Amino acid sequence: MKALIVSAALSAVIALVCAPAAPAADRGAPLPRVRHRIAVIAHRGGRALAPENTLAAFRKAIALGADYVEVDVRATHDGRLVLMHDASVDRTTNGHGAVRDLDLAAIRALDAGSRFGAEYAGERVPTLEEALGLCRGRIGIYLDHKEAPVAQVWRAVREHGMERQVIVYDGTEGLKEWKAEAPGVPVMPSLPDEYRRPGGIATYLRVLRPELLDGNILEWTAPLVREAHAAGIRVYVDNLGPADNPAGFRRAIAMGVDGIQTDHPDQLLRVLAERGRGSSSPTVTRPPWYLDR
Repeated sequence: MKALIVSAALSAVIALVCAPAAPAADRGAPLPRVRHRIAVIAHRGGRALAPENTLAAFRKAIALGADYVEVDVRATHDGRLVLMHDASVDRTTNGHGAVRDLDLAAIRALDAGSRFGAEYAGERVPTLEEALGLCRGRIGIYLDHKEAPVAQVWRAVREHGMERQVIVYDGTEGLKEWKAEAPGVPVMPSLPDEYRRPGGIATYLRVLRPELLDGNILEWTAPLVREAHAAGIRVYVDNLGPADNPAGFRRAIAMGVDGIQTDHPDQLLRVLAERGRGSSSPTVTRPPWYLDR
């Protein structure tokens, strides 16, 4: 009897040692490495500095030293992946029509630069593959999933070896599909309004477990940021609109956010440099897991 007990105990120990480690659910997928303590996200590549969602904008963001370019992905009529924020090409190019109704050749024939400035005449709408090739090893991609098959987008990311350089933004249901297709990709929704209350983030985590949360800075408060950090989630805010300026950046920094999306990455980098030189901006205390990812 004693031998049986010892044998059972030994078997249990062996099983425990040999079993694969359980994933750290509270840590989620690892995030891309960033240069700055507060991630600098060039919205559509920095649309105040160059034509949005173009390779010219991405090159400028890379040259500045931003951490991410934010890109918008859509599928064409013939199933190719291109970068375009709007559902149609009308606003940013010299063409007309919905992306989903145009084939790649028609979209590639358009001028996506002249409306921004004459010096960008002839700039083309890039494919996702072109953007991945340019950005690989140089800058992270904040992928705003607009309208394209998840499996196809993820396949392009994998084929370019960018699995660890991408974060994905979408709505809650869209990100559930992403997590089913690519469990190792970090995802980021905007926190829905009904969860922007004390204890709301913990409730939202029963619906989706993201690695990051997004939203306009006007929708965030310092207590809400602290609640996200306590849950092991980082906060990347959009300073787009009236807060997209140095005063708005300092407000976000004081709030304790982890990343700032802006049309003016050059201005944000100057503000961060000021803080590095010992400006009067308050010091933000990071949770203990912050630097581990």
